[in-house]
Amino acid sequence: MSTNNTSAKPTPFTVGKSFIGEGIINYKSTNNMNTNNNASQTLFRFVSLRNPQLTETKIDNLGFIHRPTNISSFFNRPVSETDSALAKFQSMERAAKSFTTALAKESQVEIAFPEALKLGRKIAKKEQLSDQDKDDSIAIYNSITKEQYESLWDNLMFQTVMQSDFYVKEAIIHVLKAIHLGYVHQLSPTDELKKINGEDLTAKAMEAKVVLPLRFFGDGTDNSASITNKQITSGKQPEKPSTDPTSTQQLPVAIQEQLKTEGEKISELSGINLEKQGLEKLKTELEKTQKTYYKIKNKAYDAAYKEYLEKNQSQIDEYNRKLDEIEAKITEETSEEEIRAWYAELDKLNVPPFTFEYRDELNFEDFKAKLSLGSLKVFVTIFTDANGRELDFSSINAISDRQLQLGEVTVSINEEFDTYTEIFEELNERLSIQTQFLFERTSLNERVYANLGGVLIPVNNSGDTLPNTISRTYYLKANQQTNSNSYITFYYQAESNTWGTASAKIYAATDFGTYEETYSNISVSGNKVTFPSMLINKFGKVIRTLRIKIFFNNGEEANLDFSGFAMDEAYTGILYTERVKQEIENPSEPGTTPKPGTFLPKNFGVKRLGIADYLKVEQSIHAYVPGEVSNIENVMASELRHKSSVSRDYSEITDTTSESIETEKISDTTKTDRNEMQTEVAKEIEKEQSITANTRFSYGASKTFFEIGAGYANNTAQHDSTRQAVAKSQEITERAMERVLTKINKERVQKIIKEYTETNVHEFDNRGKVTDTNTPDAAQPKHITGVYRWVDKKMKNQIYNYGKRTMFEFMIPEPARLHNLATASSLSTLLKEPVDPRKAPSPKTMADSKSATEDLIRYWADIYQVQLTALPSKNVTAKQPQIYEKPNTRDNSGPSTRLMQIPQNYVGKSGSIDFILVRESRFHNSEAYCTNFTGGDFPLNFGGSSNSGRRTFSGAYVKNDAVFSFRGRNLESCEYNIIFNCELSDEFMQVWRQESFDAIIKAYEVAYADFLTKQKEAEEKAKEEEAENKEKLSNYYRDMESVILKHNCIAYLLQDYLNILGQQFTTGDQMSNFQVILGDKLEQYAALAKFMEQAFEWSIMDYTFYPYYWAHRDEWQKMYLSQSTDPLFRSFLQSGMARVIVTVKPGFEDAVQFFMTTGRIWNGGEVPVIGDPMYMSIVDEMRQPTGEAQGKFWISRIPTTLTILQAESVGLKVDPNQPLPIFIEEYPENCENPKELETDTSFSLDYIRLEGTGDDKTTLPSTIVG
Repeated sequence: MSTNNTSAKPTPFTVGKSFIGEGIINYKSTNNMNTNNNASQTLFRFVSLRNPQLTETKIDNLGFIHRPTNISSFFNRPVSETDSALAKFQSMERAAKSFTTALAKESQVEIAFPEALKLGRKIAKKEQLSDQDKDDSIAIYNSITKEQYESLWDNLMFQTVMQSDFYVKEAIIHVLKAIHLGYVHQLSPTDELKKINGEDLTAKAMEAKVVLPLRFFGDGTDNSASITNKQITSGKQPEKPSTDPTSTQQLPVAIQEQLKTEGEKISELSGINLEKQGLEKLKTELEKTQKTYYKIKNKAYDAAYKEYLEKNQSQIDEYNRKLDEIEAKITEETSEEEIRAWYAELDKLNVPPFTFEYRDELNFEDFKAKLSLGSLKVFVTIFTDANGRELDFSSINAISDRQLQLGEVTVSINEEFDTYTEIFEELNERLSIQTQFLFERTSLNERVYANLGGVLIPVNNSGDTLPNTISRTYYLKANQQTNSNSYITFYYQAESNTWGTASAKIYAATDFGTYEETYSNISVSGNKVTFPSMLINKFGKVIRTLRIKIFFNNGEEANLDFSGFAMDEAYTGILYTERVKQEIENPSEPGTTPKPGTFLPKNFGVKRLGIADYLKVEQSIHAYVPGEVSNIENVMASELRHKSSVSRDYSEITDTTSESIETEKISDTTKTDRNEMQTEVAKEIEKEQSITANTRFSYGASKTFFEIGAGYANNTAQHDSTRQAVAKSQEITERAMERVLTKINKERVQKIIKEYTETNVHEFDNRGKVTDTNTPDAAQPKHITGVYRWVDKKMKNQIYNYGKRTMFEFMIPEPARLHNLATASSLSTLLKEPVDPRKAPSPKTMADSKSATEDLIRYWADIYQVQLTALPSKNVTAKQPQIYEKPNTRDNSGPSTRLMQIPQNYVGKSGSIDFILVRESRFHNSEAYCTNFTGGDFPLNFGGSSNSGRRTFSGAYVKNDAVFSFRGRNLESCEYNIIFNCELSDEFMQVWRQESFDAIIKAYEVAYADFLTKQKEAEEKAKEEEAENKEKLSNYYRDMESVILKHNCIAYLLQDYLNILGQQFTTGDQMSNFQVILGDKLEQYAALAKFMEQAFEWSIMDYTFYPYYWAHRDEWQKMYLSQSTDPLFRSFLQSGMARVIVTVKPGFEDAVQFFMTTGRIWNGGEVPVIGDPMYMSIVDEMRQPTGEAQGKFWISRIPTTLTILQAESVGLKVDPNQPLPIFIEEYPENCENPKELETDTSFSLDYIRLEGTGDDKTTLPSTIVG
């Protein structure tokens, strides 16, 4: 192949265009390769990455056109040399608005510089310049004035910044090129100039590029000698952030709304949690209050009765003494009349009946004393007629059992609530509702798999993860509602657990007092750190001061200070660490402080590497040389030997084609007339019978009553009804069907058989005599040996450069993050892994049946569609049959027992006993006792004629067939009416929970087995398709990787890409109202899209994935466990950092550099070069011709399949002393056993030839069959 050299003169060429630039031109005039050895081939191609060679940036380098240093500029004053490139460009934009241009049109440039513009256009078109043009250029250079220079450069910089007229800018550049060419023509060539620019100074000047001065473009000054990588900037100059934490001007509106939306969700969830906790706390305190109430009430009863006895004991004792005297007189001989007379002399015992009064079961005295302030607030809100009125709990006064005064407002317990049982029923219902709310507002974190390319890939399904996370942006709100919980909601965004909270302190001064709270070890979840509700019920209407001090896991510290904190108003902002604040207040380097609200570090992750050389190795033949011995043929004296070899090639091709089409037409029409009659007779007979009966029996001290009543009623009603319906209908059905089935059979059988046979026969005949000697012995046949040698070839290898590219490097953290976020959507088409209730996250964890609540069971039953056994009513009242007994004795009676009838599966937890006791003898006091169902007895002693009342009990656990026992002394009759407040028994509920739990787990296991089956089916299907779709799947993964990496790279190039990419230019959701939004924004957006897609060679970008440990520590496990059938895609998923190298498409180098420096897209034409030494070196290298040899060539030896017979007749000279090769070792001492080495050959060279005998005799068969 010819060498590739680009000639400055257009001459005929031998090789056409290539894919680089305008082509690699191989001109015959420069092709000096030997035409006798021009067969070459490209072995391989590779890319060499390197920094550019530093070019001369002084005036001696004629390849650049610099602005003279001795001229002034309109832009000198508004632009400071120490500013950054972005600040300079923005200053020039502002100044350009007041710049008065003298060259506003191309015609004005033609009038001002006619000859220079004419010559400059010839240079731009690369036309051949004449000697007259050379003289004209010198004249142009000598005639240019300082003022004209200033005008040209000021107008060029104006057009560069404003891009107001493309043709004016091009014309100015052409004029500057003509002036520069004249400057070069008047130079005297020196060795230094030739060394820098080459022998042809004019050729170098013809390719010169205009350099925009670093004084106005780029970082640094024109005198800067350092070469550094250019920093990419976008947006405005960083500003000093406000230190007022209540200021929301620091954040974009979209970020504020995102923070508020998430904050409202957290506030609502916190409110539900607090309300649920308040209900649970109230229930617990009420249960304790209930037990205490019954316990104290019973003690008060006993104390009152004891006091009653003590007060009347003397009269009772005196009365009993007299009774004893009378009873002592009575003997068998005493007559009835005497006994009655003695008792008549005894006066009736004058003792008042025992009475006991106590406060109601529900009373505010107990609630005020036993309930906490928070629980009392909840009770008043739910169970009284407060009705949202503003209440003052600083002044609490119990007016009565059911009335409470709060400040100036009086509230009363609602009439529907009389007992603790009714209170607990309401609380349980509200707790159930709050629990359901919590379940609905917390995620289950199901594992979800997407079937991508036939492979199940786990996708991110965390609904709590925030999009567009900006680290340390916070949300703060004081939630305050009348007569409800007050609390503060606070959370902030964090990208990793390094910004988790190690510890935090809260200081607050409110209308309730001064408080301090401490929190610790709050980790990052869903890209946010959520604090528990703070200052719960510790403020009312005012928070005077609030300070939040946070210590992060990485050792940083942040503070928030507020005064005059508003209620129910959301605050958003940024948590500035102390280090950042110090940098803001005392910046050591200007331009290093991040801009609040943008948070995009300058040039983050992007670096201009330098040059990528596209190299190839070409190989051509240098020489053929003898190689090692390949074969030795020995023919003994007087031997005739032959051998044959057969090679056969057989192939057969069969081709069959078949096609089938069939045509058929069907039509069908039907008509139906139908008459029908319906007759229906319905008879109803209703009969009713009722029988009633009643009895009543009672007795007293002197009378006995017995009543019997009965009633009978028999009602019979009969209704006969007859309905008849007649219907007539006619039905016509027409059906037409046409079926097309064309059947054509075509069969083509093509059978081709190719057979090729090659037979080679070799015969060796050593039976003849040697004819070149007269000696008889020498004329006898000799042993003959033929030696075959391999033929090797030596190849010439040369590296050629066939193209150069400028390179940019992007360092992308967690490159698969965008992919994971993208796969978190469209969950309806994904495969979800069932969640094990035993391992579900709190508050939905159901570890076992004992810890399972009814709400949890119903929640999981809904998830897995389990039909639960219906629960009976939780609370029932069991009224026992009346117990009535007449002991009619003055002595002890009882104990008597009755079995209690408790409904099945229930137990009595509390209740009441109503009793009526009548004394037998008016001359004796009475005693009575009954069971209290808690292991003891109620004393019911009395001294009057009767005793009645109610005793209540709680804390009982009465099952069916429990025994009620009662006994007494001196009782005529006793009556007990018992009522139980029953609840479902613990044993029944445990059985129900166990049964329901087992059913749910079984349903989960079925669902999980179904999931595994589907997963296995998908995996098996993927394995079946893997072989045939291996290449397709691999390309699919490569496309997925490249588009995600490209997205990241463009985001780095744009910096503020969230506000640039993804704009909407269409409206309408139907074809009828679809519309494209036309305007300047669309033009700008389209220009940006074209530039980004065309300026870089995205299709051949190079990327390397670094392991997971370069990512956030919290992501290590998830990344490490990421799996994929494609190894490279698995590396992509597990990558913690990616290094991407992208080359710039030829011809776009200057436009890309201009965009990186100014953020503007060049509008066409020749792009001036920014005066950055690094980039000027790249520009100089990119102008060097391609196709030149790189370095020296080298020789490589390659074996071939050719052999040659070692014989002088062939022309291969053989050393007489070494008929066969022997390679004597130069250093035999390096061999472990030097005696095994050979130094002399055992072979000799004999000049004997193999000839025939002269006859036709042979041992070969006449016919050779292969």
